[in-house]
Amino acid sequence: MPLANSIVISDDLKILIWHIEESLEELSSNIRLTVEDLNRLKKHKKEINQKEFFAIRNLLLSADISPENLFYNPMGAPVLKSGKKLSISHSKTVAGIAYGSNPVGFDLECYQRKILNIAPRFLHLEEDFVKKGTNEIEKITLVWTAKEALYKVIQKDGINFSDQLLVAPFEWGAKSGTAKVFISDKIFHFSLIFIVEKTYCGTLAINKNL
Repeated sequence: MPLANSIVISDDLKILIWHIEESLEELSSNIRLTVEDLNRLKKHKKEINQKEFFAIRNLLLSADISPENLFYNPMGAPVLKSGKKLSISHSKTVAGIAYGSNPVGFDLECYQRKILNIAPRFLHLEEDFVKKGTNEIEKITLVWTAKEALYKVIQKDGINFSDQLLVAPFEWGAKSGTAKVFISDKIFHFSLIFIVEKTYCGTLAINKNL
């Protein structure tokens, strides 16, 4: 299907989400690739990753972001020559972008039971609320997307997800939340916007200190 969801956060901040259901040929039919795009595409050997790549390019097209306006910094984060801020995410059957005037981090993740196995690596000691009650897999996945979104907006190497990133308790189904990031002796506060769907979830992180 084409663009699945368009979420306007404010006058200058928007989220676009694409549900990947088309064939690779359908996804790529409309897309003009730059030399850099072609080089990046060559690195994706699996069809599912190629579909994710083209779904993102379709979203950029929907947002009127030209391929020539996009490049990637040394951390691998997308940067727009126009000065606008962009964050990109994809997970199997879903892809999304968030863009606006101020730095943002955005992440999407499909629910998978294996998240339970890796949870101890990224959950903070104060985030045990996700293990209580129902929807444990979904809640842990949402915390993961929040931390990935925080990492993307911070863009700082060496961040320890389980020690330096703390998501405040939330009720499952909540539309928003908050988080803290601990760097050296400073605490940075972030607003979180949650996206909760049947097969996936996502988080948009915005720095409240700006």
